[in-house]
This record gives sequence, structure tokens and C-alpha cells, in this order.
Amino acid sequence: MIIQPKSTFCPAIVLVLSALIAACSGGPDESAFVEACLKEGQRGANLLDQELGVTRDEFCKCGAAVAGSSLSADAYRAMILEMQGDGEEARAITSAMNETEQIAMLEVTGKMLETCAEGAQ
Repeated sequence: MIIQPKSTFCPAIVLVLSALIAACSGGPDESAFVEACLKEGQRGANLLDQELGVTRDEFCKCGAAVAGSSLSADAYRAMILEMQGDGEEARAITSAMNETEQIAMLEVTGKMLETCAEGAQ
């Protein structure tokens, strides 16, 4: 005879583990994007700031929303890596992506500039 424990502890553990697995497989979040974007701005990519009077913080928050809603997890991660200055790892990810995903990255970059540069002023 097998005795089954009558505890709510086991289902709770399964629920917590499921949430952790889902969070880990989702890729970087918006805060990682914003942080990388802000760092990129500090490294000299401040043309937007100077020429257009765009607020970097607002641009990065807007860009995170645009990229997050439009890109695959891999493309989003590659974009963050590129902004962090890790071009080699970013290129490794993008080279493994199909052509449609690569084109989507270019389109999203343009969309970010168009949408966020105007809205962040």
C-alpha cells in the first residue's frame, strides 16, 4: 500500500519551481534593456541627446517597450548585448537567427528611433 502525504507543501513547491523556470527561460527583461541603453548613452552614443534634445532615460524606456513587444527573445537579448558592448556574442546570436528575425531587428531599431526619439523630447 502506498501512503500519499496530505500536505499542501508539495503543490506549493511545484508552483514555485514552475514560476522560476518560466522566469529563467523568458530572457532579459525591460530593466536589463534600459540599463544597457543608458550605459550605451554614457559611452558616447549621445547624438540623440545633443542633436534632438531627447531625454535618454525616456528613450530607453520607450525602446525597451518597442523592442520587447516586437522581437523574439533571442533578438532582444542580442540587442541588449550589442548595447553593452559585447558585439561578438550579439553577432553569434544573430547569425544563428533566420533571415526574418534579422530583418525584424533592423526594422525594430528604426521603429525605436522614429517612435522614441519623437516621444522622448
